[in-house]
Amino acid sequence: MRKLLRHIRRSLSVRLSLWVVAFSAVIFLTTFSIIFNETHDVVQTEAWGKATKMLDGTVLHIDNTLDKVEVASDNMLRVIEQNLDKPDMMYNLSRQVLESNPDLSGCSISFEPDYYKEKGKYFSAYSYNNGDSIQTENEGNEGYQFHYMDWYLIPTMLNRPYWIEPFMEDADWGIVVKDIFSSYSRPIHDKQGNIVGTFSLDICLDWFSKTVSDVKPFPNSYAIMLGKGGTYLVHPDTTRLFYETIFTQTLERPDSAVTALGRAMMAGQSGHKVMTIDDQLCHVFYKPFKNTGWSVAIICPESDFMYGYNSLKTVMLWISVGGLVVLSVFCWYFVGYRLRPLRRLARMTHTIAEGQFDNEMQVSRRSDEIGQLQRSFQTMQQSLGSYIQEVRQQTTTLEERNAQLLEAYEHAMEDERIKTTVLHNMPEKIVTQVTALVQLSRTISQEYRQMDTGELDATVKEIQADTTQVTNMLDELMATVQRDTPKKHVEPHKPTQHHE
Repeated sequence: MRKLLRHIRRSLSVRLSLWVVAFSAVIFLTTFSIIFNETHDVVQTEAWGKATKMLDGTVLHIDNTLDKVEVASDNMLRVIEQNLDKPDMMYNLSRQVLESNPDLSGCSISFEPDYYKEKGKYFSAYSYNNGDSIQTENEGNEGYQFHYMDWYLIPTMLNRPYWIEPFMEDADWGIVVKDIFSSYSRPIHDKQGNIVGTFSLDICLDWFSKTVSDVKPFPNSYAIMLGKGGTYLVHPDTTRLFYETIFTQTLERPDSAVTALGRAMMAGQSGHKVMTIDDQLCHVFYKPFKNTGWSVAIICPESDFMYGYNSLKTVMLWISVGGLVVLSVFCWYFVGYRLRPLRRLARMTHTIAEGQFDNEMQVSRRSDEIGQLQRSFQTMQQSLGSYIQEVRQQTTTLEERNAQLLEAYEHAMEDERIKTTVLHNMPEKIVTQVTALVQLSRTISQEYRQMDTGELDATVKEIQADTTQVTNMLDELMATVQRDTPKKHVEPHKPTQHHE
């Protein structure tokens, strides 16, 4: 890590590349943040619109189907009430309803006990469409006392049409039906306005379940349908159907959001809620049916609801990372390539710092600042080389002169030492010799009468010898002084010409 940091600090191209990439990353992040914020709202609005549109379409489709059932019931009811005196005709009428409305599974034209004496206490003309054919029978008997069934009892008590909550027929004789139905039942009146029976049209719950389950605006979304009491009529988990309400799960684990959703759906409200369902954040769109009191809801997980946004964000993230990697490589290569002359200049500077001025520098043909710097540096190198060469030559000359001066100085010091020695020793010797000459001269001047010829000659010879020795000493001393005294240049004397 330290080597990498050291390399980054010492490499201008790496630092420039990192600065470019960092600046680009900031621009990317800023741009993408703005784009993602705008895209989030757009995608959310689009997803919201898609779910709402599909929910509205499904509810409208079911409402239209139920309206058709109600219209078919209205049309057939008039025929039934006009032919109450023809009980056998009721079988044909129940079949006609199913033949004209393939979405219907069953039709019952049922009458009060003993309304037709000849038909017995329990008379109900029932037809069932099993998909391949239509079967017809009298479904009333002691084993199936339909007068106590909700589809018969409720409309007669309310004296108005009523959509019955889904129920299961479990007959084991006659037409065996094991399906779950919801019935639209309405009372039959005679000419005096008395209730004489009910007219019921059955829709198989499988049709509701298929229609509602097909509502999948997103891959993992699903739909539920609640009855009037909050009972699950349609749910992906079939174990909850008819045995659980939307409030059942809140008994063990209270959930105010689910409770509020259940109450809103039971109240026939439309809307949208965001809540956690099965530990997953979900968007719930709900809407009631027009006439039944039931309500349908679409549950869309957040991951699906914002799938387009999340996918776009992932793609943009990978594009950004890839773009930054490509940009890093490009900057590293391009900047490194463009700064290669600077690296050569750095190496050349190091070479010059070591005292090597003769290495030839390569100069590119670039006309930008780097090219100008190369040419200026080359000119500086040449000028500096010439100057250093001149300095070296002058240094050599000075060294030679210094050597000569040192040698002359040493000779001068030697001559000075000799002269000092001579000057120091000569006077003493001369004084000695002169003293000896003086004594000899006194001896001769005072005692020459007493001296014989031999003594006189010996004394004279000794005086002559001392005189010669003193003369030689003086000559030597004069020669030493003259040798150490600088000689003056004397212009040759030109004789004066006399004119006669």
